[in-house]
Amino acid sequence: MKESGKIVKQLIWIYFWLLLFEGAFRKWFLPGLSTPLLLVRDPVVLAIYVAALAGGNFPSTLFIPCIGGLAIACSIASLSGLGTMQVTIFGLHANFLHLPLIFVIPKYFDLTDVRRMGKWVLIVLVPMAALATLQFRAGPDARINVGAGGEIGGQLFAAADKVRASGTFSFVTGLVSFLSLASVFIFHDFLEKRVYPRILVLAGLPALILALGVSGSRSAVLSASVVFAAGTLVCLRRWEKFGRAFLQIAAIFVVYLLLGQSATFREGIEVQRSRFESAGGVKVGIVDRYFEDFTIAANALEGTPFWGYGLGLGTNAGASLTGGIRGFLLAEGEWPRVILESGPILGGLYLILRIAILIYGFRKGWSALGLGQTLPVLMLGMCGLEMINGQFGQPASLGFAVLGMGLTLAAANSPDAEEQQDEPLAEMTRSALRGRSKYAESLHGGLPTTSS
Repeated sequence: MKESGKIVKQLIWIYFWLLLFEGAFRKWFLPGLSTPLLLVRDPVVLAIYVAALAGGNFPSTLFIPCIGGLAIACSIASLSGLGTMQVTIFGLHANFLHLPLIFVIPKYFDLTDVRRMGKWVLIVLVPMAALATLQFRAGPDARINVGAGGEIGGQLFAAADKVRASGTFSFVTGLVSFLSLASVFIFHDFLEKRVYPRILVLAGLPALILALGVSGSRSAVLSASVVFAAGTLVCLRRWEKFGRAFLQIAAIFVVYLLLGQSATFREGIEVQRSRFESAGGVKVGIVDRYFEDFTIAANALEGTPFWGYGLGLGTNAGASLTGGIRGFLLAEGEWPRVILESGPILGGLYLILRIAILIYGFRKGWSALGLGQTLPVLMLGMCGLEMINGQFGQPASLGFAVLGMGLTLAAANSPDAEEQQDEPLAEMTRSALRGRSKYAESLHGGLPTTSS
């Protein structure tokens, strides 16, 4: 069992590194294998499950049979209707295959492992920000800005002939999630006492702000803001953290002013401002657009076949496999896609499943926060919205949502939290025993005392 546990931990780390760099292979190193590389993490996930089962440590939570039963039902419905085998298999990959990993990770990772992964995220953050800056400064036809498969001009435009930087990922969505994850560990370091080496945080904070500025993505700014809001929630529950939170705000303000001396950063901020203004501001461009997906999904309930149009058909890959085109055949938003693919009943149950997983993670994270552990709630700020409405047809979005939820549970179930939970009980025991003689304490199993 010990050996299988070591293997599972190594495989989880492989999953992490592939998530960060599979896009680089799809764009630059192996563009001809771009389509097969969409599924490069799937064998790793399957190997994790096999090793966990072999070691007798596969999670027994009720979520696992729910995921399996719904996957079977959606597959049967898809193949009985309009879905093809190839597209249905990709739909299984997107909707179901990775979800059990959320519950496997906390079986093998604890708070120490999560923080160690955070250290590597901060190490990668600086070169990632540098790469994003180069992509921002380069033209849309530059080699550094090719899309998946080496497609020239394959990245989305931001404004003023600038592309949305993608870093090592296939598209900007991956960089958005990575920067959100990096912000979790930077904020965590501020709220705690030097979790990471000072050099990583001192270099990481300006790298994060620079990357957000030149990303050309409103979603990147929003995602980091949600993590910051999660930090505010932490402070409201743990008042003693407010002092360190103010230190964090001051540091962000100073770094922003210093970066403002850079022409590239100022141009990036201007592009961001232009994108927000052209979309109608935060309310219209962000809030209204986000909730519009739920309205579209509700409207889709009426005209959708009872069993849907076929699992996986609404993803970009499904569209490519069906008609050789890139785009969304059914809907761009996640909720409309799920409803149109699997119908109102099965699609609705799948969405409820994702919401239930988030609620479970929030309850675990909130309990851990009560014991002084801030990381789980911060991590929920990174992956919570992705869990509800993230586009799982995009491999990077799926990967970060699953990894983020798994790390949330791992940090919440850490030995540190258990020790802190025992501390109040020990204090109550000591209080109850005060005033007894040493002889009485020994008779009642009291704590040993030392002579003064």
